[in-house]
Amino acid sequence: MRRNVTLLSIILFLTTPLSAQEATKSDTTKTQKLKEVVVTHQKQLIKNDIDKLTYNVKDDVTAQTKNTLEVLKKVPFVTVDGQDNIKVQGSTNFKVYKNGHPDPAFAGQSLKEILKAMPASTIKRIEVITDPGAKYDAEGTSTILNIVTMSNVRMQGLSGNIQTNVSSYGSARLGTSLTTQVGKLTTTINYTNLYQAKKQAEREGESSFTYLKTGERSLEKDHHATRGNIHIGNVSASYELDSLNLLTASASLFGYKVGNTVISNYERWDKNDHLLYQYDKSTTIPHYSYFNIGGRLDYQHKTHLDGEVLTLSYMLAATRNRNTYHIELSNLVNAPFNYTTCDLHSRERFTEHTFQLDYVRPFGKQHKLESGLKYILRNNNSHTRTDYTGSMPNEDKEFKHNTQVVAAYLSYLFTAGNWSARAGLRYEYSYMKAEFPDGSATGFHANLYDWVPSASVQYKITDAQTLKFSYSTSINRPGIKYLNPAVVRTPNYVSYGNANLGSSHNQKLQMTYTLITPKLTWSFTPYYTFTNNDITGTRYTDGQDIVATYDNVMKKRSLGVSSYMQWQPFTGTSLSLNGEVNYSRISIPSPAIQNRGCWGDIYFDVEQKLPWKLTFEANLYVQFGRPVYTPYLYGEHWNNYVFNLTRRFLKDKLTLTLYSKMPFTKRQEYNTRTVKGDFIGQEKSWGKPREFGISLSWNFGKLRANVKKVDRSIKNDDLVGGTKQ
Repeated sequence: MRRNVTLLSIILFLTTPLSAQEATKSDTTKTQKLKEVVVTHQKQLIKNDIDKLTYNVKDDVTAQTKNTLEVLKKVPFVTVDGQDNIKVQGSTNFKVYKNGHPDPAFAGQSLKEILKAMPASTIKRIEVITDPGAKYDAEGTSTILNIVTMSNVRMQGLSGNIQTNVSSYGSARLGTSLTTQVGKLTTTINYTNLYQAKKQAEREGESSFTYLKTGERSLEKDHHATRGNIHIGNVSASYELDSLNLLTASASLFGYKVGNTVISNYERWDKNDHLLYQYDKSTTIPHYSYFNIGGRLDYQHKTHLDGEVLTLSYMLAATRNRNTYHIELSNLVNAPFNYTTCDLHSRERFTEHTFQLDYVRPFGKQHKLESGLKYILRNNNSHTRTDYTGSMPNEDKEFKHNTQVVAAYLSYLFTAGNWSARAGLRYEYSYMKAEFPDGSATGFHANLYDWVPSASVQYKITDAQTLKFSYSTSINRPGIKYLNPAVVRTPNYVSYGNANLGSSHNQKLQMTYTLITPKLTWSFTPYYTFTNNDITGTRYTDGQDIVATYDNVMKKRSLGVSSYMQWQPFTGTSLSLNGEVNYSRISIPSPAIQNRGCWGDIYFDVEQKLPWKLTFEANLYVQFGRPVYTPYLYGEHWNNYVFNLTRRFLKDKLTLTLYSKMPFTKRQEYNTRTVKGDFIGQEKSWGKPREFGISLSWNFGKLRANVKKVDRSIKNDDLVGGTKQ
């Protein structure tokens, strides 16, 4: 940014040595010709409020050439590892919203692919809500990532963006975004197609276990190859009736088909190292499809009182999931099962209707009340059929599950000088009903009553420093994957759901210190989380089979510290560091098992502006210690690194990026160790992390308008183990 600043020019003139000035002489005076003055200002990217921490993507120039997943690496409390797994404060237990609500497009299990498809140039800010108040659903997690897209710019015309990239494995992505505004109507259309080549997902694995009851040992080696095709699209529209009334609507589509092949060999020995049996197994998934459609309709009414808002919302989410497995066994030696092939066909259908009313009313400059009502109707249906070749009887299971939720909340916000405080209470009543159309079991129903309090207080120490203390509660309800009692059998493994699962309660205490200066942003957050009835997977051995299901029995305690730093030491140089250290203890009562571990991760990123409009970026992710995943196992340390070189052309409308992922590593190992339960051992997998690629992004048109968003909308985030993860 260039400015001619008169006062600054005078100051520089008086303090600049004569050697730095160009002097000319006249007959009676000496004149000084001041060189050009350039004043640069780095916009602050981080903002800390009592209810959230915000990363302003629109003010980060380097982010405009990236996708949303890449930008998440810069957001405080968020880490993205080399396999694109996302963690918030070290946990994968979080939800992602779009414009303040859970967009149905985020309901699938391929969240990272969806975020890769979203160009960061369409993002205004990313909000990290680590202690949601009463206005957010108690259902779900204690952490929310809210992605807010560009909005509220009124212009006429058409603008758009086209992005594509190709990797050295043959994977490719093509996406486009169009925005148009005619009068008071603004419409945005986005579509992205992702193709994953088999070579990119190829990996080898090995698992070895010792079974404590019998002393037997097993060894399994396998080779995986997966290809996939993903389609993501959405349409959003807003119509401003007048200055006080806004109507918005959106529809989304997310679907993918995956083909997978696994070739494996299994061997089992007794305690004296005598071979018991062995077999080769070929598993193919010729058809795995996931299809999600959704839509929203919001009406927002503002009054002449600044800050008073009434919002009426409706949301529809519908998911269809089909899966086909074909297992073929060969080279059998003393096999303890009596079939040679197995075909598994499963189908899941999920439909959700949500109605919501939100009302916000300020009282003076210091007080604000937020209140709301909500009703959710969910229907889950699943059908699982397993056909065997041999004497094993075929299995056919149907399951229906219905959930109705009624919720109400009241939240109070107080602000006075350097102090601000928030307190809220939410009540949720749930009615759950299960039926078995095939007559395999007797249906049942359950009533759940949940009170969810929350509170936080923040003190502004100086203009640059804030200190916040908070307490929050959240609940999780089981999805159909966890509830479905259908038994799935493969050699040596049996799994089924638990139709009697209920909600779990999670509580969190944390303190956050934040320092924000023009060149340095630093946050420091110690926290403590605990739950006594968390939903967890449980497993045991039955003969030579591993049996797995779910239960509300896990106790978890986590004590940790997360920290974030961003520093601009020089013009054109930016350094950022995201790190966390955590100690976790997990236990289940029957059988009494406890697992504990101390671990941490560090994400470091450096960006440097170079001549000729070049930008170089390097980032490094390191995980260390023993991350505890379940009551039975923990992970091990590993790392990854990425380099990017970006160049802009055509007045910054065309962007070219060359990238390299782990160019000096041909093979990387990922390990987990099972240390508790009826069997102990290790699982290893080897992948090919080295990847090179090129990305292109082209912005066209002159319109900068985007769809307007209402201030309140629907947020459903309760399910675990279902299609809405």
